[in-house]
Amino acid sequence: MHWIPVAFHDFRLSRTAFPGSELTSRRVKCHITSFIYAVSIALLSPSSYPAQPSAPSERAAAGLKEGVQALFAGDYAGAEAAANRQLAIDSRSVEALVLLARAQMAQGKYPLAFSSLRRALGRSPDHVEALYFMGKLASALSQMEYQELAQRAPGSGRVRQLVGDSYQASGELDKALDEYRAALVIQPDLTDVALELAEILRTQGRFEEALKYYSQILERSPRHFPSLYGAGLCHQALQQEDQSIRCFEQAAIADPKDASCRYALGTAWMRKGEAHKAVEVLTAAVHLDPSLWGAYSLLGRALLLTGQPEMAAEAFEKAKQGQQREVQSQHDKAKKVIGAPVKN
Repeated sequence: MHWIPVAFHDFRLSRTAFPGSELTSRRVKCHITSFIYAVSIALLSPSSYPAQPSAPSERAAAGLKEGVQALFAGDYAGAEAAANRQLAIDSRSVEALVLLARAQMAQGKYPLAFSSLRRALGRSPDHVEALYFMGKLASALSQMEYQELAQRAPGSGRVRQLVGDSYQASGELDKALDEYRAALVIQPDLTDVALELAEILRTQGRFEEALKYYSQILERSPRHFPSLYGAGLCHQALQQEDQSIRCFEQAAIADPKDASCRYALGTAWMRKGEAHKAVEVLTAAVHLDPSLWGAYSLLGRALLLTGQPEMAAEAFEKAKQGQQREVQSQHDKAKKVIGAPVKN
């Protein structure tokens, strides 16, 4: 049996988590439900998530207070009733919907809680508490579905893939690679699994290994764009320019609207000393995606080498403007996250 790692508090559904004999499907579900129930109870503490300021009316505040007190006292049905009474007064109260969802989660009414949180986010998409509990609830529900699949088809490649996906999401890449490889042993034709393997290996700098999986995909699907592009990047990193050019050219044919492969192809041509060819593909790249300021910079260099200084100056200016916009965008994002300075 293969257990799906769960992201809550480094908890893992494993034989060490459930010591003893092999669990039946019913017992597994029981343990999962109990675990999620325990998590939901832990989430009831107001110190466990970011505070969201709000200013409900006096009557609404009293109703919400009553519900929260019932929640903390373990009277989850009472908290649910209080939230519903509050919604009868104000059907658009996001705070009441979140309270309702928390009470429903505590009672194991996960689909109802999901519906309540969707309603809350429909009215206030940035509501911190609603987003927080939605994330926790959605993760819990998905784990239950994964476990159901593992019980129904324990020996399938897709189950091993799901285990690998979960390890990858938690940053345990070596374990993810092991699961993906196991999935391919069971079902060698799982293209998406082979691609995940290749992409992880490439980002780790293991280019030769990554090429093995890209090649397997391309044997079955010669025009598979992600594999052509990924293989080209691997060959480029290995300074195998001729192979990288072939891959990028085929990728450009496979997806005529993609700018990234043309940018990479232009880089390869520049490394080969073919500035004229670089100008052609880099011009196409910035035409497809004017936000590629790096491509404008490389295009400027290629234009200088081909004796076109005026056009090169224009390309360099666009690259400069693109860099400035990116810096400003990052600055604006940082300000949004940190918030405006507090005035004394």
